[in-house]
Amino acid sequence: MKTARKLEIVLSTIAGVLIIGTLAYHSLEGWGYVDSFYFTGVTMTTIGYGDLHPTTPLSKIFTVFFAFAGVGVSLFALSLFAAAYFEHRERIMNEAAQRKLVAAPKNKVDGKAVARRKRAILRGSRI
Repeated sequence: MKTARKLEIVLSTIAGVLIIGTLAYHSLEGWGYVDSFYFTGVTMTTIGYGDLHPTTPLSKIFTVFFAFAGVGVSLFALSLFAAAYFEHRERIMNEAAQRKLVAAPKNKVDGKAVARRKRAILRGSRI
């Protein structure tokens, strides 16, 4: 599966988890949508400021399972973003290397002489 498609899936999953958490805390705790969204984001990213916290037993239980799921999705998303970044960086470096190879002057020495020089360099002797 292509990296772009994986990123689309993980971003939609994060959006879904944010929506589920926001709606759950809105109904379980009676918080407003902004406070519920804020607490969901703080929980998913493991920040945990402590200004809001669940008070009912059901919301506490929900928070435990939600934190496992939300942190897992967040860390997976972070790993995909890192993989996409390094893949893009490697592609750019390979393209630059290809441009250098095309622009480099051709070696006018025959292949046998080059092979002898490489062996001599590896052995540490001079030609």
